[in-house]
Amino acid sequence: MPFIPVACRSTKSVAPGSVHTRPWSEIEQSDKPDTGTYESAKQIGTITAQGLPEVSGITAGRVNAGVWWVHNDSGDKANIYAINSSGKLLATFAVPGAKNYDWEDMASGPGRDGRPALYLADIGDNNSRRDEVVVYRVPEPVLKKGVKSASTETAEAFPFKYPDGKHDAEAIFVDPKSGRIYIVTKTKSAGCKVYRFPHPLTEGRQVTLEVVTGSAVNEIAKLRLVTGAAAAPDGSRVIIRTYFNAIELRRAKGGAFETIFNAAPVFVSIPLERQGEAIAYTPDSKSVVTTGEKVPAPIFQLTRQ
Repeated sequence: MPFIPVACRSTKSVAPGSVHTRPWSEIEQSDKPDTGTYESAKQIGTITAQGLPEVSGITAGRVNAGVWWVHNDSGDKANIYAINSSGKLLATFAVPGAKNYDWEDMASGPGRDGRPALYLADIGDNNSRRDEVVVYRVPEPVLKKGVKSASTETAEAFPFKYPDGKHDAEAIFVDPKSGRIYIVTKTKSAGCKVYRFPHPLTEGRQVTLEVVTGSAVNEIAKLRLVTGAAAAPDGSRVIIRTYFNAIELRRAKGGAFETIFNAAPVFVSIPLERQGEAIAYTPDSKSVVTTGEKVPAPIFQLTRQ
């Protein structure tokens, strides 16, 4: 049933224009005290554009301040869309070299040359019959004033297969320093898994993913219907959502990224949305943003206390 937000407070959007140029290699986890808890979700915007009927992935822009990148589920062309935090559609970018068979999630991370890049996960496989699934990577485009439609650079393709058969998946996150890609599968009952790409990435050649293990992965496996995931830009956290709730893994300060898979998962209460699938961190890693399919789609933000 649809979720009707009650007494939600809107906030002003940030206009795009300023540019983030700090390399991903310089992003570090903050040493400031962190209570780890989130305030109640607040609605900050609504996606109403008819061209965005099935937003299933979202990530914060780093090249363009105040911009969020989203994409539709299967049925759309290979397009990504720039919106602001109020949900207003700013521009549409075609992605040459990519196909949208069943795009399910997106992430931000370092590109081949260290520039901020967008990772597009064509990983949906409801009937577990696809012989090859793929993640595309493209440098984050610059949103020029007044331009409503354009094209990105040609996408790099990273085709893959699983080591243990075919799986449906809707969740991807990327190590913000190394650019390593992680995928969480979607199951109707307990038993989902976490996989990672061999590193470094090899463009154009199908690889077999590796199974990720750890005490946290054992807890992730209990989730049903995983629809999205994200890594915080500072590498301190990973959040994994379902249609109904989310869990967050919190890396100990000073530890390597993958030590997060031995962290104790923490429950995060997210709003009930109509087919909620998208989740991402804000650029400062302090807040989480969620939205879902079906127009109008509210955009919610949860901020750490």
